[in-house]
Amino acid sequence: MQKQKAFVIGDLHGCYDELQQLLEHWNRDEEMLVFLGDYIDRGPKSLQVVQCVMELQNQYDDVIALKGNHEDMFLDWMNSEQVERFLRNGGVQTLDSMMEQSETFDEGSYTAFRAIIEDEFDEELRFMKQLPHFHEWGDYFFVHAGIDVNKELADQTKEDYLWVRELFHDGCNRSGKTIIFGHTPVQRLHEDERDEAWFSECGTKIGIDGGAVFGGPLIGLKVALHGEPEVIVVNIEDEV
Repeated sequence: MQKQKAFVIGDLHGCYDELQQLLEHWNRDEEMLVFLGDYIDRGPKSLQVVQCVMELQNQYDDVIALKGNHEDMFLDWMNSEQVERFLRNGGVQTLDSMMEQSETFDEGSYTAFRAIIEDEFDEELRFMKQLPHFHEWGDYFFVHAGIDVNKELADQTKEDYLWVRELFHDGCNRSGKTIIFGHTPVQRLHEDERDEAWFSECGTKIGIDGGAVFGGPLIGLKVALHGEPEVIVVNIEDEV
């Protein structure tokens, strides 16, 4: 039977300890748990975050984990694509969390390093590869970045789901869904740059990437098929 409530968690970026605090607010018996992607990069415990989400999915039926653009960049790096983009956007911290040591990356080291990851972290790789881009639940649409508001939902691309920003934020949402997303820190969505969940004027777009890895809060959102959303915040004491 479909649950009538959901607890949605924004971008994590290796903030494992804060995730544990936020999960204390999850009502396992009543709420579906939804992750909006970006488990890795920039923060200190990317591998632990991925493994935590995997364990939750194995343990509970109603845990939805979506793909973020950082998982996509990591998989591109594993396929020898967009190497510099991954490393430049916090990938080094992800690799450090896997290897438990700092590495000096050069072109000759990539192949060997990937081989170690493929051997030791095969389950984590398979987990990231199979992550869906969105999840529909009643009148809600969960996605990492958003949608191209000029296209029908059925016509969206991977790039739309993972990368869109202003086109979605500033455009009119005609999808008929309330879209809950991460990807863009809420400080960039509020004119006064405040650390709060962002609700569009039309009320059909809700941003919950608190920019936790940059010292902002880790944001969770409780929503129900019938009822008003409730924002849950874990403040990050020390910037990572």
